[in-house]
Amino acid sequence: MRSHATRHLAHGVLLGALAVTAVDGLVILGSYLVMLTSVIGGPASLPELTPSVVAFGVLMITFWSSVAFGGLSALARQGTRTVRLARWVARAAVPASPKLAAAAGRAESPAPVLEIPDQTPYAFTYGIWRPRVVASAGLVNSATRDELAAVLRHESYHVRHRDPLKVLALRTWAAALFFVPLVSRFLARVLDHQELKADRAAMHDCGVPPVAGALLKSAGEPSTMPGTAVAAMGGPALLDTRVAQLETGHAPRLCRPVPPSVLFTSLPGIALIASYGVLLYHVCIASQMCCLV
Repeated sequence: MRSHATRHLAHGVLLGALAVTAVDGLVILGSYLVMLTSVIGGPASLPELTPSVVAFGVLMITFWSSVAFGGLSALARQGTRTVRLARWVARAAVPASPKLAAAAGRAESPAPVLEIPDQTPYAFTYGIWRPRVVASAGLVNSATRDELAAVLRHESYHVRHRDPLKVLALRTWAAALFFVPLVSRFLARVLDHQELKADRAAMHDCGVPPVAGALLKSAGEPSTMPGTAVAAMGGPALLDTRVAQLETGHAPRLCRPVPPSVLFTSLPGIALIASYGVLLYHVCIASQMCCLV
């Protein structure tokens, strides 16, 4: 019970952090635009406009405009597509077959399990705050009872840990910091770890063969899913690493070397953030306007 309450609190904090990040970026961007307008429009009770202050203001308007646009556009895009996916599921879902209902009972699914009359085999978890599990009729028909239970045990892990919310938040932050590709790779690694943990949970409860069969038989996805905040059982991403985990029974290391191209393209963004810190220090020392940050 305590672990459930702790996870609930952690997910609330994550959602709050996402909202605060978006609002904070807009507020800071707005404050610098007001400063710039006041300077251009006439005299204002501002400190002496030293080169550091001017450079800081220009840099911050550029920086926060990029962050706000990248993050908010990614958030809106994912939110819109997730709502569209939820409406499609609501229209297309049919009562779960006895086979799927029995598998949901075996997996002790903490969320409703819906069936879609689609012959493409797939399963996924969607829903930012109240996750639901979807399985296609193609997967239900092709998977054995043990494999279907393994699929739903995998998806139950995503439900309990609110992984669609994590996908939404991490993709938004990666888009906001698009000028530092290293950040995107790191956040993608976090999501990869969640997928491997969900596989291990299914292996622990159902055994390796059912999970292996489920992984091979749930490789599809609906046409409405790309770009949405969902956590899915199948798909080509991370397939070799997941198979290696099935073979060894241990969590594989994901410490793959960073390509030089990613490192080099991240350097300008890192330099921009470093410049922000240096100019912020000079502005605070010279003008005592730390309250603007």
